Amino acid sequence: MTLRRDTSRDTARDMPVVRSAVRRVIALLAVAGLIASCGSSPDGDAARDGSDLLPPISLPHLGTAEPLLLGEIDGPVVINLWATWCAPCRRELPDFEQVHREIGDDVRFIGVNLGDRASDAARFIAEVGVTFDQYLDEDGTLNERLGTATLPVTVITDDQGRIAVIHSGPMDADELRSAIAASRG
Repeated sequence: MTLRRDTSRDTARDMPVVRSAVRRVIALLAVAGLIASCGSSPDGDAARDGSDLLPPISLPHLGTAEPLLLGEIDGPVVINLWATWCAPCRRELPDFEQVHREIGDDVRFIGVNLGDRASDAARFIAEVGVTFDQYLDEDGTLNERLGTATLPVTVITDDQGRIAVIHSGPMDADELRSAIAASRG
């Protein structure tokens, strides 16, 4: 006589383990996709014809100031989208601060953190020594409205507040100066 083992109980008992493993794999793939897209861009700069305006969204300030109504910004502005987990973002922020200190009286600089907790973003900005205003895009609305999928992203508007450049990927101080000069005519 052959004894058969009832495996139905084993299968039912193993299901939570399998579900947990599947969740971990999905989470790892999502993180890998974010890391892979950080700093990479198929086309770098997207030149604009000057007819695009910034989207009319409100972004909360990282500190205590009033929210930013993005669509109401006038004049030339540099907007840098970044995150603490993005290595190219971390490398380029000191260069943005350097250019801000050089020309910040003529061109407004705005940082927009994408998806970090406010406390983590504020701590990082303090460590780096960035002094220009910082705002939060908690759910990626600005990145989505700009049609970008990578970080960092730099948006530069012309003197009339129209989008002149959307650059996907990191920029050093010289590249940033050149892009600002080109956007101002």
